[in-house]
Amino acid sequence: MTRRLTRWIPVFILLVSVPGQARAQQQDVTFFVIGKHANFNQLPHAELKPVDFSFFSEIFLTANGNAEAAFLETPGGERIRFRDQRQADGPEKDNLLLISGAKRFTNYAELQSWYPDGTYGIEFNTPGGPVKDAQLSFPNKSLPRPPQLTLRQDGAPVCGMVDPDRNLDVSWSKFVQGSADENGILDDLIFVILEDHTGMRVSHSGRPFENGRYLTFADTTYEIKAQAMQAGEQYTLSVEHASLNDTKMIDGVAAMTTSAVTTSLKFRTSITAAAECARNEAKEIESMRPTTDQQVVMFYYKNLDAAEHFYGDILGFDKTLDEDWVKFYRTSLNGTVGLVAEGEGAWHHVQAKNAVMLSIVTSELDAWYETLRHNKEVRFLKKITEGELVRSFLVEDPGGYTVEFFEWTG
Repeated sequence: MTRRLTRWIPVFILLVSVPGQARAQQQDVTFFVIGKHANFNQLPHAELKPVDFSFFSEIFLTANGNAEAAFLETPGGERIRFRDQRQADGPEKDNLLLISGAKRFTNYAELQSWYPDGTYGIEFNTPGGPVKDAQLSFPNKSLPRPPQLTLRQDGAPVCGMVDPDRNLDVSWSKFVQGSADENGILDDLIFVILEDHTGMRVSHSGRPFENGRYLTFADTTYEIKAQAMQAGEQYTLSVEHASLNDTKMIDGVAAMTTSAVTTSLKFRTSITAAAECARNEAKEIESMRPTTDQQVVMFYYKNLDAAEHFYGDILGFDKTLDEDWVKFYRTSLNGTVGLVAEGEGAWHHVQAKNAVMLSIVTSELDAWYETLRHNKEVRFLKKITEGELVRSFLVEDPGGYTVEFFEWTG
């Protein structure tokens, strides 16, 4: 149910039995939920692979509603503050307050050890009044089975890519554990979400209490309109089965715990005739572009002899051009550094501080490091370190230029 809720319930039924303050609170919050959740990926040949298990809690706001000072208390007494997702950037931005749990777990038993069954508390303030001491419980109940997803277009199963010019019908295996709510507040839910490659939602089956359609356990299909998809793109389809456990009205607002499971399926859309035409036109334009053979980086020096000694004798690169005023050294198969003497006819002059770096990619980073660190003529700027994308170290050449040696870690 995490960031995935939507559907309409006759709000007037809920209002007739609650006092004026509750109605005011309901102007700000549609419902709130605490949940335990499992993620599965559907692989080719319909195989389902578990991804992770997690804990979450959400407070859903009305279109113009507000809530603040929101906290959740676990059975063990831990007090956790909700994050305001209205302040988030990108796909995470949403009209709700969220707790997404301390970590992701590899199995349900590990999730249970961190967030056991029992009674959880929620409190928050709204302009219409506070919600305090809201108590919601998890019974000793397993998660639903992960749904198996099927895609169809014009009644035929999708084989390969999805046609973006036709509506996409999504169906799933029966929600066996799903049932009507004996308290009459909210039946077990199903959510269908389609996200593009950036994580933005382009189709959503709806959340309850928002005056629009939403899905319950009794639904078996959902149609994604063609206009939601673009040609030649990758999408992630998610279907969630949410079994609601402890449903109740608290200060006039619907509240519940849930045990939920989501199956995600990635697919690509095919290239339409118009898109193919545009792509071919782009390739044709590209084919008219002149080709290149090699790249040379040019450095300028007052003392060309010192630079020649550094790249030729210390680093050991092969000299491919040797003139009085310019020297070329091959750094790789198609990479070359050019050393140019400052003087009349030189395009640039030596700068007091050079904001230029020569980066050399190597699969033998440690060997280079060991070779250079014992040479007293080499000035190190940074010892070997590991970053998010590369391992690298930095030295400085005789002209003050930074030379980086790095290897990719990914």
